[in-house]
Amino acid sequence: MKFVRAIFRVLVGLVFGVVSGVALAPAFAAFSDSSGSSAWVIFVVVIGGALLGFFAPTLRRAFGRGFLLAGVSVFALPLSVMLLSGRVGSDMIATTDASSQAATAAGAGIAGVMMTGVAGFVGFFFGAILIIIGLVLALGGRREVYVVQR
Repeated sequence: MKFVRAIFRVLVGLVFGVVSGVALAPAFAAFSDSSGSSAWVIFVVVIGGALLGFFAPTLRRAFGRGFLLAGVSVFALPLSVMLLSGRVGSDMIATTDASSQAATAAGAGIAGVMMTGVAGFVGFFFGAILIIIGLVLALGGRREVYVVQR
């Protein structure tokens, strides 16, 4: 029975690890070269989520740790998108000719600000919701209170 519970906790950790890996994918893509050599980092995040689930004492705590991992990753989404938009803008400017580099830089800057703003809106609210749910699940629970009267 303990083995089945451990499998469920690992599966919960894997699911939340995949969500975290997807949320951090823009940052990993920003540091990648053209061959995609940093794609293995997503697997490290997924394995980390599985380990968090495996070492959780209960299924509720595994869900709490998973929500916390996903919440922090989604909360960092604006930074990830900012890194990726800077990398894309830099690559676009490097590949254009000298006559249109100023227009390319302006367009890349405007697009980067817009994408970072959308990611900030989504990342802040959705990340905050996930973090609150994770804190309730990981730290909450039944508490016994003894009232002592004279």
